[in-house]
Amino acid sequence: MKPIKIELLIILLTMISGLTACTKSFLDVIPNDQLSSATFWNTKADANMALAGCYRGWENGMNIVMGDAMTDNDYSHMTVTGYQQVGNGSVSPQNVLVGSGARAFSYVQIRKYNNFLENIEPMTELTDNEKKLMMAEVRFLRAYDYFLKVMFFGDMPMITTTIPPGELPSRTSAAVLHSFILTELEEISQVLPVQNVLESKGHITKGAALALKARLELYLGKFPEAMLSSKAVIDMGVYELFPNYEELFYRQNNASNKESIAEVQHIFNDYSTTIPWQRLPSWKGGYAESGVSRTLVDAYETANGLPIDEDPAYNPNNPFSNRDPRLKMTVALPGSNWFGRIYSALDPQINGASNPDYYLNDGSKAAQMGKKYLDAEIQNAERQNFDANIMVIRLAEMYLTYAEAAVETGQDLDGALDYINLLRARAGHVPATTLTKELVRRERRVELALEGLRYYDIKRWNLGPQVMNGPYYGSRLGSVNMTTGEVTWGTGYILVENRTFYPERNYLLPIPQSELDVNPNMTQNPGYN
Repeated sequence: MKPIKIELLIILLTMISGLTACTKSFLDVIPNDQLSSATFWNTKADANMALAGCYRGWENGMNIVMGDAMTDNDYSHMTVTGYQQVGNGSVSPQNVLVGSGARAFSYVQIRKYNNFLENIEPMTELTDNEKKLMMAEVRFLRAYDYFLKVMFFGDMPMITTTIPPGELPSRTSAAVLHSFILTELEEISQVLPVQNVLESKGHITKGAALALKARLELYLGKFPEAMLSSKAVIDMGVYELFPNYEELFYRQNNASNKESIAEVQHIFNDYSTTIPWQRLPSWKGGYAESGVSRTLVDAYETANGLPIDEDPAYNPNNPFSNRDPRLKMTVALPGSNWFGRIYSALDPQINGASNPDYYLNDGSKAAQMGKKYLDAEIQNAERQNFDANIMVIRLAEMYLTYAEAAVETGQDLDGALDYINLLRARAGHVPATTLTKELVRRERRVELALEGLRYYDIKRWNLGPQVMNGPYYGSRLGSVNMTTGEVTWGTGYILVENRTFYPERNYLLPIPQSELDVNPNMTQNPGYN
């Protein structure tokens, strides 16, 4: 079957069955406006339209870009988006249904997927192979949705069919969900094609299925399995590192990026994203909803390939010089050139006028911001109508998955180090000479910074007590010369907030109170009673 470009079908999605105008329960799995099989589910066009409907909303790209604000990498000053509450420990059953918590807990997508899988099976206008391929794509989307649910909430209802009215689901164990996801991904990987996203025109492929499988296997400590799955993706030969790390995230390269394994595709007007609105600096019309931490900046090595506290050549009064090039490609730092002007959120005034980017005004509360996906050509009119494709999984993650699994198993350490050094070389950084657990963890943090994976890493490495508790600092205080970019550093760092980590919660978000109120079969996660 010739692939249909997903983004071109987005505008038809309101015709898809399973969409609801309102629900009594956020966990609503009963479609109340299902289209009749007598008028729909008859033609190949119906099937393609329904498939496009399943892709709509399968992942909110904003959760990829903003997800690290739940961690020690980033900070969101907007409580309405929900990331701040998770990061500082104030998330509760009353406020969890915002940001990633809302997306992960909702069963709106699951309802669409189940409805699609049940209705496409009896269609006669599709060949068996066409049906198998479409079903495999939707099964991936459903597996990904359950991946989010189990990662953020643990035990969650596993619903694989449309359920009768009045049925109140109870929670399924995380272990069962893990097994279901891995089995689904293995089975559909035998059906899906070996293609990159350019060749598949945005459809899910074999590489995406095995890459998500590798991600979950790594998080579960199934290191030999993670090595096999990630290596299978690497060896497919259809993916390759994009040559420029910074430009990898630019929308101008959507049509040439072979590093992307799975992505959310956006198109002007019809299915756009508001990333610039949230992430641009205040002077450029954004909300500056990014506050990169001191610890993330400090995690980038020096140009000598050493941590800053191990390199005697590191100068704390010239901290951004001679560093891993990915630092300046990822973070807008005080004194750096960004959008054609010197960036400073440290000074209350610039040239005698109030500075909108000042961290105590409308600027980044950490005075340093994430740059990924924000290309230099962004226009004001594009702040809420932006067309950058957001990568959910990319080849670099598979290199890092393989490397971490290699360290944990003691297998193929030389090959794993080669993968690490491919990433470093791509950015213009010096090669590493020895593969260690510390190196792999540092590489994951800086290579994948601000891509929504740090929360999962903190959880599986159990770093919460060390990195999610106590003061969250941003930039060092100082003043920026707006002509030269030179920073005169003062003493102390910006204290963005104080955080509290609750180990009894086991990194899980609370079940929404609204769900507990209507469903007696749901129970609350530990630490929220």
